[in-house]
Amino acid sequence: MPEALEGPLSQEERLRKSATLVKQGADEVRAAEAAEEELALRRRAAVGFETAFHGLIELADVLIEREGRRPPESHDQRVEALEDIGRPDLANVYTDAFQALHIGGYYGQRMGRLQLDRLRRVIETVERELRKLA
Repeated sequence: MPEALEGPLSQEERLRKSATLVKQGADEVRAAEAAEEELALRRRAAVGFETAFHGLIELADVLIEREGRRPPESHDQRVEALEDIGRPDLANVYTDAFQALHIGGYYGQRMGRLQLDRLRRVIETVERELRKLA
């Protein structure tokens, strides 16, 4: 916020101050725009992590249903059902993805090594499983 005048300024001083304040204000707006761009990127990544996680949910639910089971109603039930149908490998991928992509990536809006590694693992897993089912 601009400082209060501490005494009468000459017109020249006021013109210099005007230029300084305009520059300062413009710099602050540019900084805010950059921060907003960073937030937009974080939000976009968060949605991407959540979307990929939901792709894994769909795959897991189909595999569970193909074994004659009802669709799970919670994340815990899904992990248990994957283990029960003999897919502890998918249960582990699911658990890791839940933590990294759903909790950390989506809700925490983190885009660190953990999220990127687990995203790659989800992609590889889903692609492999879809090839098996084709």
